[in-house]
Amino acid sequence: MLTWRTGRPPPQTRRQDSWRIESWREMKQHRQINILSRRAFTLMELLVVIAIIAILASMLLPALARAKGKANQIKSLSNLRQLHMELQMYIDYHDDSLPPRISGLENWLTSLKPYYVSCSVVKCPSDWFAANHGFLINGFNDFFATRLSKEVFEKWKWPIGMKMAFIPEPSKTITFGEKRKGSRHCHMDFHQGKGNDVKEIDQGKHGGGSLDTDGGSNYSFADGSIRFMKNGTTLSPENLWGVTYQFRKILPNLNRDGGDGWR
Repeated sequence: MLTWRTGRPPPQTRRQDSWRIESWREMKQHRQINILSRRAFTLMELLVVIAIIAILASMLLPALARAKGKANQIKSLSNLRQLHMELQMYIDYHDDSLPPRISGLENWLTSLKPYYVSCSVVKCPSDWFAANHGFLINGFNDFFATRLSKEVFEKWKWPIGMKMAFIPEPSKTITFGEKRKGSRHCHMDFHQGKGNDVKEIDQGKHGGGSLDTDGGSNYSFADGSIRFMKNGTTLSPENLWGVTYQFRKILPNLNRDGGDGWR
């Protein structure tokens, strides 16, 4: 009755409760120790896990790189297709003539700018932000070399553009090609100054390096087709950048040691 009056349990009950609390604390502590012991890894287990992750990464990363490279190739192909359509619009509005070569600042990029909406069209996604354009237009300087005086030709400022009618084989004549990363050239020319622009073309931009014969690059042709060409196939056995017979069938000196034996 005393217990009920004071609201406190008898001493025996308090001792029992204290023992239960202590037992519960010990059980909780023991359980935590068991959990921590189960969560711990041995050094051997960690090494095995790291080795498995490294093996999976070595298998997946090349596949991801190939997928990314293929996506860049497709995007570049799409940009090149749009760029050629814009070139064709320019030709239609300018009496079947290609953009003139007025100066270094007023090149085909300036001439075609009114016809494309975004500047990303003139870039190759493989170049990232390394350049303001990723393509070279065919300069057709073999054509101008036979029609301009030496003094006018060597100024590399031609106020008129070549007419498309002078291209004998449109399906085999390149209009645009992908340039080498870091190149600041806008035109693909043979024998410009002390050499030519063959080295400015990246013939293996997709699927391999510039010296990898398994790689290739995208090109647009005068007939409107856009094609992926294997490394080296645009220059041999036939030079697809030229329009005159001597340039298409007999390649000029492709080294950078100069020479003007083609005139």
